[in-house]
Amino acid sequence: MKGFKSSVYRLAYFFKKSRDQWKQRALEKQKRIGALMVKIRDLSNSREKWKQKAKELEQNLDKILSDNSISKGEEIQKLLPVIEKAALQPPFGHTYPIYIIQISIQLFIHSLTSLRGSEKTFEIFSQIIDISVPSFNSIRMWIYRLGLYELQREHEFRSDWIFILDHTIELGQVKCLVVLGVTVEHLRNSGYKLKHQDVEVLDIEVMERSTGDMINNKVISLSKRVGVPVQILSDHGSDLKNGIKKYLEKNPNVIYTYDITHKMASLLKKELGNEESYNEFVNHISTSLKQIQQTELYFLIPPKQRVKARYLNIDKYVNWALGILGYQKQGDFSQISKADKNNANDLKNKINNASFQLSALEVKSNIDASKNQVIPRIVQEGYEQLKMRTAQLSDRGKKRFMAKLGWLSDYEEKINTWTEIVYLIHLAEKQVKCEGLNQKSKQIFEENSKEIGLNNKRVQNFKKQIIDFLSEEGAKIPDGQTFLGTSDIIESTFGKYKYFSSRSPLKEVGKMILTIPVFIGKKTNEYVKTALEIVKSDAVEEWAKDVFGQSNLSKRRQAFNPKLMTQN
Repeated sequence: MKGFKSSVYRLAYFFKKSRDQWKQRALEKQKRIGALMVKIRDLSNSREKWKQKAKELEQNLDKILSDNSISKGEEIQKLLPVIEKAALQPPFGHTYPIYIIQISIQLFIHSLTSLRGSEKTFEIFSQIIDISVPSFNSIRMWIYRLGLYELQREHEFRSDWIFILDHTIELGQVKCLVVLGVTVEHLRNSGYKLKHQDVEVLDIEVMERSTGDMINNKVISLSKRVGVPVQILSDHGSDLKNGIKKYLEKNPNVIYTYDITHKMASLLKKELGNEESYNEFVNHISTSLKQIQQTELYFLIPPKQRVKARYLNIDKYVNWALGILGYQKQGDFSQISKADKNNANDLKNKINNASFQLSALEVKSNIDASKNQVIPRIVQEGYEQLKMRTAQLSDRGKKRFMAKLGWLSDYEEKINTWTEIVYLIHLAEKQVKCEGLNQKSKQIFEENSKEIGLNNKRVQNFKKQIIDFLSEEGAKIPDGQTFLGTSDIIESTFGKYKYFSSRSPLKEVGKMILTIPVFIGKKTNEYVKTALEIVKSDAVEEWAKDVFGQSNLSKRRQAFNPKLMTQN
C-alpha cells in the first residue's frame, strides 16, 4: 500500500465501494444489452409477420382489381363510376390511394381548409362511408412534396413566355421573389382573365436582400432555362424596376409593363396623399370608428383602415361616406334610439289592438253607441302620440348622429369628386383586366369615360393621367396584338399563401413557401402520382435546410429551453 497516506482500513472501504459501483454499472449494461437483444428479436419477428401479411394483401388486391370490384363497402362501390380507376391505387411507397390525396389537396387549395380542418373533414365522412382518414401531418407533407416537385420540374422552353414578378415579405430578415409565367397562347385562350390554373411557377428565390443586380441575374438565369420572355410585369418596386431595366438593356425587344392596379394606387397617392382635406377625412374616419364601435351607432361604423396599400382601398371609404350622407338626407334617425324605439313599438301595438277592436265593433249590430265613439278617439289619440314619439326619437337620434358623424357634411363636395375619381379607376382597371392591354386601350377608355367629370377640372386632370398611362403602356404592344396588363394573379396567390402562413407560430418565410406552387396550375391524378413518387419527404427537409437553415421557431424553442441547447 505504498504511495497512499490513508490508513489501510480507510483504503479498503473506498476500494470496495468503487468495485461495487463498477460492478453495478456492468450489471445495468448487461440488462440493457439483454433488453435490446429481445427487442431486436421481437422486431425481426414482427417484420417478417407484417411482410408476409403485406404480400397476402397485395395478392388479394390484384385479384380484386382483376375482377373489377373493390371491397371498400357498398358506399365506395357507388363512388367507383366517379373516381378514376388509377386513382384507387396509392402512389408507389404510399398507403393512401391517390383520390384521398387529391381530395386533401383540393380542400387546401380551393376551400382554404386548414390542415387539421382537412383531417376533421375526413373523420366526418368516415362516419358515413368507408374512407381512409389521413393525419394533418401527412396532408402537410403531401403539399410540401407537390410544391417542391413543381418548383424543381423542367418547364417548356418557349419564346412567348410572359413573366410576372413580385416579392412577398413576412416577419424576419428574408423575403421571397416569385416569378409566375403564362404563355401568350394560353393568355389568349383564357380571354385575358387569368385563373390560378392558367399560370405556372417558374421560379422562387429566397433572399435576405434584393437589389437590381440580383433581380437582373435571376431573370437572365430564368431566361436561359425557359426562354426569353416577350413581356415582363411588375409593380415597379425599386429593386424590381432597376433589375428589369438592366435586363432590357440586353433584351430591348422585351415589353416591360407596369401593373395597372399599382399604377392606379400610385396616381391616387399622388392625387390625395398631400391633400389636407383628404387626410383630415381619413383621420375623422379613424376617430369615428373608435367612438361608435360600442354604441347604438355601430350599424353605421366605418370600414377599418388598411396598414399597407391604403390607396388600394379608398373605394370602401368613399362608398361608406356616400351611404352615411344618404342616411342623413332621408331624415329618419329613430333607429338610433333603441330603448325609446321599443317604447314606441309598444305604443304602436296598443294602437293596432284598438283598431282591431274598432273593426270588430263595426260588424256587430247590437253595439253600444258610447263604446263606438270611445274606441275611435283612443285610436286617433294613439296615432297622435305615436307621431309625436317618433318625432322625439328622430330628434334624439339626429343629435347623437350629428355628434359623431355630422362632420361628413363638411366633405360632401369633396366626396363627390373622390367618387368620380374612384369610378374612373374602376373603369380603367375593369377594361384592362378583362380585355387585356393593346394600342386601342386609350381610345376605348376615352369613349367609356367621356361623360364623367365634365364640370370638374380636377376629375378631368386625373382622367388625363389615366389616358397618358394607357397610351404609354399600350404603345409598347405590337400593333394588332393584346398582352397582359395586370399582375393581380400573383397578388391573389400571395393572399392565399398569407392566409395560411398567418396561422404559423412565427410569421416567417419558411417551408410554407412551398404552398405557392401548389396553388398554381392544374393538379391531375397523374401529376400527383408522379410528384409524390419522385419527391421524398427527406428531399423537403434537405431543401428547407439548404435554403433557410435553422428556422426562427427552432431558435426560439432552444432559447426558451436550455436543455435543447445542451443536446445539440
